[in-house]
Amino acid sequence: MSFAIHDEVSAARMVEEWDDLAEGLSQRVATRPSYALAWNRVGRGRTAVCTIRRHGRLVGLAPVHARTRFGVTALRLPAHGLGTIGSFLATDEAALGDLLDGIADRNMALQLDHVDLTDPLLAMLRASPRWSVDVVATEQCLTIDLATGQGAESLRGRRTLKTLSRLERALERAGTPATVEVVCEPDHLAQRWPDIVAVAAAADEHSGRDDFCAPPLASFSRPLLDAEARAGRLLVVGLLVGGRWSAHEIMFRTGSTAEMWMARFHPDVRRFQPGQLLQRRLADRHDHLGVERFDYLFGTSEFKSQWANGGYRVGSVVAVPASRPHHRWTLRAADCAADLVRPLRTAALGALTPGRS
Repeated sequence: MSFAIHDEVSAARMVEEWDDLAEGLSQRVATRPSYALAWNRVGRGRTAVCTIRRHGRLVGLAPVHARTRFGVTALRLPAHGLGTIGSFLATDEAALGDLLDGIADRNMALQLDHVDLTDPLLAMLRASPRWSVDVVATEQCLTIDLATGQGAESLRGRRTLKTLSRLERALERAGTPATVEVVCEPDHLAQRWPDIVAVAAAADEHSGRDDFCAPPLASFSRPLLDAEARAGRLLVVGLLVGGRWSAHEIMFRTGSTAEMWMARFHPDVRRFQPGQLLQRRLADRHDHLGVERFDYLFGTSEFKSQWANGGYRVGSVVAVPASRPHHRWTLRAADCAADLVRPLRTAALGALTPGRS
């Protein structure tokens, strides 16, 4: 076994075997190089991808970046706190154990947001005498599970589906029928990207959300979508109203699971319940799309709860080497300081950025 920590340059050299490892383990998009490297180029902190090799073969990888504050270096998952579900990659328990031992040997802490509470990573951390671990359950993540032949009628009542059919008929009578377009290929994505950007801008303008399709976050999102499209794992389903791109769901495939990363609709079509129409089409076409599970990822809402029939819990993890218990208090102090500074930084950015309020 050999442990190593890679910077951005050396991590980029192993993209192919990293991607093969994630693919072979059927792991989430946030564990893939397409996601981690795209984020590490725009996010805070420095790339610090940790690997374990067995006789030269990659058997374990932590897709993380490092931040050092008050003298304590903590490893974080990509897009820390932004809603995707992360993990480490390991072919077996020995590889995962050696990966965690290598990190502990270097006296680095772990601050991991949005980890599935059933993840073997948490069990390994808790069982290891080398780590002191705090896990706080934070959110419920909802899923839709559909067997072959099932559709929206297995998820929603007849009254709801009749209402949606009535809305579609009204659109047809108005000469603006609702249709669905599926985007998977890089060229098709390039063609529809301006429409995706326009809908995201209109949807996010007064929402208080970050627009991932506009600068600076577009320099993360667009390379991610391009890479996933080239790998055949991108699934963007758009709702067109009268031929106009009006809503979309951006998803990433992991086997027969579609991680529902981002949904947006144009406010002009709000009265037609575009989210409901799009979700019904997804449920009815899941066999054609090759999807058995739609994973809403982080967070719950009334809309998600109406459609979901399954779910799981995620939590936040703070783990420090048992030999450095004081690191926990140092990290907590650093987080408190960051919470105080963040509003000032945001206000300053707003004052200096043209067109931003």
